[in-house]
Amino acid sequence: MLSILIGLGTWQYQRLDWKTVLLAEIDTAANSAPLTSISQIRTALSDTSPLDFRRFEIEARLLPFDAPLRVYIPRESDFGWRLFAPIESEGNKVFAALNIIGDGEDAVVLPINEKIAGYVRVARDEKRRTRSTPAQNRWFGFNPLPETHDWGAKVSEVDVRYYLDVVGGAEQGAELPVKTPEIRNNHFEYMLTWFSLALILLVYYMLIHRREGRVGWS
Repeated sequence: MLSILIGLGTWQYQRLDWKTVLLAEIDTAANSAPLTSISQIRTALSDTSPLDFRRFEIEARLLPFDAPLRVYIPRESDFGWRLFAPIESEGNKVFAALNIIGDGEDAVVLPINEKIAGYVRVARDEKRRTRSTPAQNRWFGFNPLPETHDWGAKVSEVDVRYYLDVVGGAEQGAELPVKTPEIRNNHFEYMLTWFSLALILLVYYMLIHRREGRVGWS
């Protein structure tokens, strides 16, 4: 039991260290100056610089497509679908998260301006089958589609290491607010709980054996 409690406390310490680094990276990215090109985004990915939730202001165009992809989005009173469509900027193709529609509504994609603004969201690279590990801090990925799927051939050319969370035109970029997720970091309290239980168990063990005359102090 003592080894289990110490193991749980050590695990929470590792979680605390991981979560602290994660929140620091998000805070750094969110409060950095907006990126102004896809090249800067790709460079940040290559350098493993903090990028998730960083603001962007780039020029892009919506690529022709038959129908947007839909991602389930829970809402307070019901649910909706976030529309994803491919865009192109500087010869690079990437997914853009656009407007949200309600269940049963037609998937009408709002027109996108020549300049768009929003937030970069970093994903796992599903093409390389990378896993979501604490070292990478990647929370989601794009499921690969077979070539026989309507979108299969089109998606194969899209960079799925990230997507652009579009919120408007770049004329709003200067006023684009800093956006960070609400992520709890209670691992310090959990760590203290497990280590405290381990200490209590050790003290109780010593007292019991002292009472029985098996342990003594000199």
